[in-house]
Amino acid sequence: MSAEMDGASKGLLGGFGAFTLGSGLATLGYGIFLLYRHFGFSYNYGDFNLFIASIVLIAVGSVLILTLLLGVLGALKDISHLRLATLVFLFISLVILAIVGVYGMVLHQTGRLQKSTTDEINNLNVNYKNMSHQLQIKADALNNYYQCCGFFNEYNPSEYYDGAPDSCCASPDCTTGSSKKYYEKGCASIYFEAKGKIVFYVSVFTLIAAGVVLLALILYAGLSQRAREGYAAVSRGPLK
Repeated sequence: MSAEMDGASKGLLGGFGAFTLGSGLATLGYGIFLLYRHFGFSYNYGDFNLFIASIVLIAVGSVLILTLLLGVLGALKDISHLRLATLVFLFISLVILAIVGVYGMVLHQTGRLQKSTTDEINNLNVNYKNMSHQLQIKADALNNYYQCCGFFNEYNPSEYYDGAPDSCCASPDCTTGSSKKYYEKGCASIYFEAKGKIVFYVSVFTLIAAGVVLLALILYAGLSQRAREGYAAVSRGPLK
């Protein structure tokens, strides 16, 4: 026999539902948006892989929506195992979102993101002629997509040991002896400017989402506690 939910318990369930649904839809939607943007330029340079981050957000958003269904069913049908599973899934989602947010913010604020990005792009530049074909494709994709050439500022022929790649050409007939026909923007600076903003936004979003999930977790934990107390009272029978 189960106890009927009182007004306070219904309020806790409603708050849990609102926070979980909101964070789940927002996380899933932002993950899909991030993945869509990533398809425009699918290569990653430096720490914090945006493709992996988008997949993680999509997965967490989907889990939160599933958790909402489990939590509501567990509360309304008085199924303790579903309530426990709801708390576990909420906690796991909270931890994952917090890790992504803190990791991205630390990389951005400490300069590690910029250093790892510029180091990798510089390595692609100076070793272009001796790299594998796959890495050359990665370097060419960066040059073509951002219309850039070289390392950090303007193109410098000395950054390439054996001439710049054809993907640096701003015109079809450019040669290694005429820098005016190469893309003038440095790849490291333009790429980090774009990626740095995205990583910062992802970090802020995931930290906010983690806060909302924490609220949902607290509310559902309170609801579960009230449910256990209600069931205990019913099992003892009416007071005499």
